[in-house]
Amino acid sequence: MKPLPTFTVVFLHGFIASLSGSGITAEDRVFLSKHCMDCHDSSAKEGGLDLSTMEFDLSNADSFAVWVKVHDRVRDGEMPPKDAVDPPADQTGNFLTELDTELRAASLRIQASEGRALARRLNRDEYQNTLRDLLGVEEDYRPRLPEDGKSLGFDKVGSALSVSAEHLQAYLSVSRAALDEVIADGPPPDILKKVYPQRWTAEIVGSKVVKLPYGRAFGWKPDALVRFGDFVDGIVGFRKVEVAGNYRFRVHARAWGGETVKARIRAGGPLQADVSWIVAYTEFPPEGATIEVETYMRPGDTLRVCPIGIAGPGTMHRVGYEKGNNAQNYMGPGLAMDWVEVDGPLRVSWPKPGHRQLFGDLDFSKASRDDAERVLRGFLPRAFRRAVSEDEVQHYLAIHDTAVKEEGFLVGIKVALQAALCSPNFLYLDSPAGRLDDFALASRLSYFLWSSMPDEELASLAYEGVLHEPKVLRDQVERLLKDRKAVAFTEGFTGQWLDLHKITATTPDARLYPEWDELIEWSCIEETRRFFDEVLDQDLNVVNFVRSDFAIINDRLAKHYGIEGVDGIAFRKVKLPAESLRGGVLSQASVLKVTANGTTSSPVLRGAWVRERILGLPVPLPPQGVPAIEPDIRGATSIREQLAKHRDDASCAACHAKIDPPGFALESFDVIGGWRERYRSASEKSSDRLQVVRHLTFDAKAFQRDPSKRGPLKSIVGLGPTVDASGELESGQAFAGYAEFREMLAANPEQLARGLVQHLITYATGTGPVYADRVSIEQIVAASRAHEHGFRSLIHEIIQSPLFLNQ
Repeated sequence: MKPLPTFTVVFLHGFIASLSGSGITAEDRVFLSKHCMDCHDSSAKEGGLDLSTMEFDLSNADSFAVWVKVHDRVRDGEMPPKDAVDPPADQTGNFLTELDTELRAASLRIQASEGRALARRLNRDEYQNTLRDLLGVEEDYRPRLPEDGKSLGFDKVGSALSVSAEHLQAYLSVSRAALDEVIADGPPPDILKKVYPQRWTAEIVGSKVVKLPYGRAFGWKPDALVRFGDFVDGIVGFRKVEVAGNYRFRVHARAWGGETVKARIRAGGPLQADVSWIVAYTEFPPEGATIEVETYMRPGDTLRVCPIGIAGPGTMHRVGYEKGNNAQNYMGPGLAMDWVEVDGPLRVSWPKPGHRQLFGDLDFSKASRDDAERVLRGFLPRAFRRAVSEDEVQHYLAIHDTAVKEEGFLVGIKVALQAALCSPNFLYLDSPAGRLDDFALASRLSYFLWSSMPDEELASLAYEGVLHEPKVLRDQVERLLKDRKAVAFTEGFTGQWLDLHKITATTPDARLYPEWDELIEWSCIEETRRFFDEVLDQDLNVVNFVRSDFAIINDRLAKHYGIEGVDGIAFRKVKLPAESLRGGVLSQASVLKVTANGTTSSPVLRGAWVRERILGLPVPLPPQGVPAIEPDIRGATSIREQLAKHRDDASCAACHAKIDPPGFALESFDVIGGWRERYRSASEKSSDRLQVVRHLTFDAKAFQRDPSKRGPLKSIVGLGPTVDASGELESGQAFAGYAEFREMLAANPEQLARGLVQHLITYATGTGPVYADRVSIEQIVAASRAHEHGFRSLIHEIIQSPLFLNQ
């Protein structure tokens, strides 16, 4: 142990006095004085911490946070520093035990008085899904709502979900529109049902052959109108729909002039600038295929089918003229559209089911106040997701009474329903501190796994008061996970836990990564979601998230990953060879894409991501005034060399020792998830080159010169320094590359489970783990051992735990 500096002795008495009367014992005060004060006094202030003036006031949030940090640094062996003599183990153990007791007691006192979780507003997805299940709306109202705030990576955390004047205005507008959509106050619309079992003609297109500014998008062939070109698909589509609703389309098409052609199916406005969305990616073989899709359409929307991965119409036109022909005689790949059928709106009855659930067969022209009361008594418990009081019913009935005097029954009941849809009872998930009642439990469960309101079965169990019973609760969890609405859990949790919602935040530099395209972007998101579902459905060990012996991929990803034997755009489970470096989310293109910018990867960003998202460990904030590293796309220096100046700085070294190693291990993967041994370089002077195959782009010029040459385009990129993926963990364990690092992670399943539990708790309860939760988290992890840390079992343990069952 270092001797105490002279100046420490001077104020040692004052420091001990400042802690007197607190939960710290005299023995602990001496421990701190002897082992901590030489670095954390008013003169040294290592890490900005001055223990000489720090009071032990655990009712103060800032003081509490400091003492938690003190506890964790000592527990993890980070303090005292390595160059100091370690205190006797029994003294360290006693100090940690007593400090933990005080911290946990203080945290529990706060929970007892205020509750563990804050009341929180429904986020946009939850609001939309609740309108869907409550009223039966079909339109997506999320674009009309303000974006949600995020905390701890999630948009379900109460502290980040504020309500502004903009929110209130949006809720008024959307609730009115939703009621107008559902309530039938006129004659039924004509049901649009058009069937085109014929060849696609110019009449069906809606115009003659379409001319683009530089070439034709279509060419007439002997028995079909063929669409050429991976091009803007907002120019032409099938006939616009006239009535809003869900539609079913059946498209029959075939590859023209070559092998199977991949295509996107998009719905939305007819112009390029209009709002549109991807309905599906698919493929059509030369012999033809019929693809069926369903999507919601608004009046004026159209469905478009566009081939991808072949020559664009401009290229087709120019190549044709190079041979003295026009585009009409071009014989390269295209997509022959044979016919399309449309059926919709897919409505089983009029009025809509949502109207009937609200009003039954009520005739508005004969409706009375008693009818309004009946409607409200049926609606309010469903909207508020609990039993309602008589005062609440009378409150909304009074709103109806005021409006009905001037506008009549229909306006009166709409105003009352709208008021309910804009009230905190609808917009918020809230409950008193303590054990959740069965209604609150039903809501917490359904918004966790469905991002929507409880259904009739959950509500019935809540009314019976039996939902909290362990077996009943476990059965309901299984039922909810097996329901199609559980797709909201997969998309919502993976989108935020793994940051998949950031997939379009950056666009890979086309000079360095010309093989990136829209199909791989869609495919890599699908891969991660389907992989997540497989681990969940089969209750696989959470280790599979870092190391698995399978992947769920299609042919586009298989080519990207260098995996053979996968054909077709359909996803399938593929057994990986033992030596494969794929398997687990860390080697998936989606994760590797969102943890890099479009040009370079950063071990700091990726390392922090692994530490926080996979291991559930805190990421230290960088010290102020330290500049960020500028990426070197010219390939002159490696990222490891650029980081050296940070690691040499004493104020940076400790944090970088924690963050950088996982990031270095992932350096073998480039910014789009491809394996690399050298960095790519944008330098024109690069002496070494790499040929990159753009798998889905047809080389029209090569084909025109020689029809036997049907291969994809190839691009040449420069190569820079060699990748060094070696590193050393905080523990001293060294790894030579990603494979060894992955094994180190997989060897600690309890840490993986612990990290995942923390994120699931945040997502499920709307509040991140606090100090008092640590015991419950360890109990959940311990209980999951009996199920080999199976992911599904882990979710069951969370839902049965006090963290989930209490507010």
